[in-house]
Amino acid sequence: MIIACNIDNDYVRHCAVMLRSLYEANPNEDLEVYIVHSRLPSEERAKLVAYLSSFLTSVSFIYVDDSLLQEFPESEHVKLASYYRIFLPEILPHRLDRVIYIDSDVIIHGSLAELWSKHLDGWCLAASSDRNLAMQRSRLQLMPDSPYFNAGVMTFSLHQWRTLNLASRGLEIARKHPERLQNCDQDVLNILFENQCLIIHQRWNAMSHLWGLDPQWLLEQGGLSLEEEEAVAQPAIVHFAGAGSAKPWHASCVHPWMGRYREILAQTPWAGFPLEGIAPRRNTFVRAVRSLRRRLGEIRQAL
Repeated sequence: MIIACNIDNDYVRHCAVMLRSLYEANPNEDLEVYIVHSRLPSEERAKLVAYLSSFLTSVSFIYVDDSLLQEFPESEHVKLASYYRIFLPEILPHRLDRVIYIDSDVIIHGSLAELWSKHLDGWCLAASSDRNLAMQRSRLQLMPDSPYFNAGVMTFSLHQWRTLNLASRGLEIARKHPERLQNCDQDVLNILFENQCLIIHQRWNAMSHLWGLDPQWLLEQGGLSLEEEEAVAQPAIVHFAGAGSAKPWHASCVHPWMGRYREILAQTPWAGFPLEGIAPRRNTFVRAVRSLRRRLGEIRQAL
């Protein structure tokens, strides 16, 4: 089973957690993992290599020069590293054909054997539907019947993608329509593969809104569909998609699966890594000195 993911320095520890959960949920699979990255601090990379080598037998790091991505737009939550997906056909070994791409902000909870063996039947890729389809179609000017998929988990044929010249076509879209690309490379892929994606069950990419982390969406939809209820009940992949309340490494997280993430993190070299979103506490000694100075100033004025 071939797995690809991408990281920057901010996502090293999340990648470690994701790959550990992958291994624990698929203990009998022969896993071949490729981690696409730009510049990583040598200490962080060494920690990741040492940790992954304790349970994975095949891990390869592939460097991508970020200068290739200078003309691609970013957003607050989507960074340049996410565009590495577009380059996968070019940078992964050409002996490989099929690959499962997985974002690093996920937990694997079930076997991926079915996803790995999924017949594409002529489709360019298989992925789960995202939400707000009408809005997404309108924003990207897609056809009325076009799906809109989430690119956080995809399975596809590298051979087929290699014939499509995705990198140059994706850059052309980014140059012409940067105002449309709210979700950056995910939008690029949905434009490139309009009506060419096999939509699969959301249990393969169960996103945060299914657990009520977007109350407005849930209210407007009138509750979960049967498929969405099944994804919540039996997720194979839990995707912490969204802002702080969805991210288990953030202090404001309310996602019901955050405990599983933190449980695995506690077994990695990043155990004890502080949660994001917590204001640093000011040194009590410094506060005391400043308070004393203010008091002395008040006394001088009184004299």
